[in-house]
Amino acid sequence: MTGQDVSTVTIAPGPRYALIWIGVLIGVGFYFFDVVIDSMVFNSGTVPDLLLHPTAHELWMRLIVVVFSIGFGIYAFTLQRREQLVSARERAAEKRLDVLFDSAADFIFIIDPEGVILRANRSVLTITGYPRDEVVGRNIREFFTPRSKYTCDSNFPGLRERGYNRADIDFVCKDGSLINMECSASAVPDEAGVFTSFLIIQRDISERLRAARALEESERRFRAIFNSTYQFIGLLDPEGTVLEVNQTALDFIGGTNADVVGELFWKTPWWTHSPQLQKRLKEGLMEAVHGKLVRFEAEHIGSDGQKAVIDFSLKPVLNEQGETVLIIPEGRDITERKHAEEEAQRMQQESAHVMRLSTMGEMASGMAHELNQPLTALVSYCGTALQLARDTPSLPEEYIDILERASGQAHRAGSVIRHLREFVSKGKNNKTRVVLDGLIRSVIDFIGWELRDSDIQITLQPDSPSCEVLVDKVQIEQVLVNLIRNSIEAIRLADIPDGRVDIAIRLAALGLVEVTVADNGPGIDPKMAGSLFEPYQTNKEDGMGMGLSISRSIIEAHDGKLWFDKQRQQGALFCMSIPGCD
Repeated sequence: MTGQDVSTVTIAPGPRYALIWIGVLIGVGFYFFDVVIDSMVFNSGTVPDLLLHPTAHELWMRLIVVVFSIGFGIYAFTLQRREQLVSARERAAEKRLDVLFDSAADFIFIIDPEGVILRANRSVLTITGYPRDEVVGRNIREFFTPRSKYTCDSNFPGLRERGYNRADIDFVCKDGSLINMECSASAVPDEAGVFTSFLIIQRDISERLRAARALEESERRFRAIFNSTYQFIGLLDPEGTVLEVNQTALDFIGGTNADVVGELFWKTPWWTHSPQLQKRLKEGLMEAVHGKLVRFEAEHIGSDGQKAVIDFSLKPVLNEQGETVLIIPEGRDITERKHAEEEAQRMQQESAHVMRLSTMGEMASGMAHELNQPLTALVSYCGTALQLARDTPSLPEEYIDILERASGQAHRAGSVIRHLREFVSKGKNNKTRVVLDGLIRSVIDFIGWELRDSDIQITLQPDSPSCEVLVDKVQIEQVLVNLIRNSIEAIRLADIPDGRVDIAIRLAALGLVEVTVADNGPGIDPKMAGSLFEPYQTNKEDGMGMGLSISRSIIEAHDGKLWFDKQRQQGALFCMSIPGCD
């Protein structure tokens, strides 16, 4: 059926103007009937005479009847034509509706109140593969999945009450495939207002659902990446209001999206700890709004109270007109990198310091060598002078006493120089049998000159056993000197009166000899307890943090151990154990 066939109004065939002619005939008939009645009943004259010579009154009455009959015929004809025209238009409209019904891309059904399909359009048959006789007469629920049947049963009562409802259902095709449909249903009332049929329109939304699922999956992946990245990332509008922030940034402050979304960025917990940072952020946002990439370092405080150095940036997002529509704040925690850079710089400084100390050690060794000869001569001269003085009876006793003291100081100076040479010498790692208590006393004597103007006392416990150990004498001296000096410096820094450093020796199990160095100083800083023996760990302003690390390495090289007592309440207690000689 063509469009022209639908739009053209066709009237049912019949005699043209038949009703008008009938009216004329009725009028003429009445005219002749009146003439006949007058002639035969009333004997007014013959029929021809009455037809040819009527009175004025008779002519007027007969003409009125004729005109009335003709008018009635015309009126009846007009009504008939109008009914035919309306009927033709209704048929044309029905044909157009049929064409629209069958040409619609959506599924269209007409069902009765029980759900039985009364009519289905061509799209239903073409797309689903069902022939018409397998669709019409069946209940529409038979083409739904079980879940969709439940949806249909849940919504159908509402359709009866409200006259309209919609739901998403799955339609089962003849080959078993499913089509996701958006189903809308409208009730069609009869003349009494009773819903006698229902118009069902189903639209294929499979592509839309696939697109929605793809978008949802893309959003899920984006969220996974967005929230899993180790960097802080967010989204701001041009006014600086927080629109979005990732989980890493929220974990840093121990907050949730509800705490920050909708807030001005500089008023969020990342920035409120520092007015200076808030001011810098506002300036950065103004620059970003004008299309400039902003980057600076900032120190933030996390939920655990720890400070973190953040490499922070603000990146503008521009539209086609070059206007900033969004701003992406991004932060990277560079605290460890900063610490590593600072540590590397400190190590460079300490390395330079070690080199200077090495040079000073070589100079000290050279100076000790050079001073040794004049001191030897001085000792010899003092001895000779003392012998001469004793052989001269006339000299006062005071002279002899002075010479004895001078000789003693010369010997003492020689001993100090000898210990200095041994201490700064590199040594050859030669282990020899050494009496441990004697070695400790020599170290105490060596350090004793540092305490001549101090009230700090260094003592070796008198009941310490005398035992021999197989060690590198110079290296063990280095360990003892480091431990004792650490105690002395700790006492001095804490300004503790009557400072004491107590050294004790005891025989331990498995043939080990244990040496303890205890003091009454401030003790070990709990923050450093876990890393005390690691390199470059120190709380001294001029310290290198290498002493304890080297000392532990020396003791371990002697098959021993070096540790400190974590349970000691007052002062510090360091212990070292080394194998004793059989």
